[in-house]
Amino acid sequence: MTTVSAPARPLLILIIEDNLDTADGLSRFLRLGCGYTVITATDGLKGLQAAIADHPDVVVCDLGLPKRNGLLVGEEILNVLDPKPLLIAITGYGDNATRELARTAGFHHFLVKPADPFEVEAIIQSHFAPVAEPVDDEEPK
Repeated sequence: MTTVSAPARPLLILIIEDNLDTADGLSRFLRLGCGYTVITATDGLKGLQAAIADHPDVVVCDLGLPKRNGLLVGEEILNVLDPKPLLIAITGYGDNATRELARTAGFHHFLVKPADPFEVEAIIQSHFAPVAEPVDDEEPK
């Protein structure tokens, strides 16, 4: 996975999750604990609309969503947005078939519920880590 330099503003994270407690807990952690700007959507259709309207840097998406499943939402977000956000799937389905479907849909990471918020943070930080400048070993002339 390629690292991308973070924008000058706080990262904008979109959480698409129909379980309100899960969405609220992760949102609070990422907002208060990490300093990110966070918006939430409670179904796939609202999530897609929020992504198009707000152009998030990261989308954390449940796969089993009402109104439009998370696999379709992820594909559509990647087809519509440029630059493409980091897509993280979080689901209760941890089988290999679901993992492969998520990968095919374009998700960069796949986590099984209950996802550790520190792992979500680590994925985001790793993706947006500053790119090291090459060291110039030549002495000035």
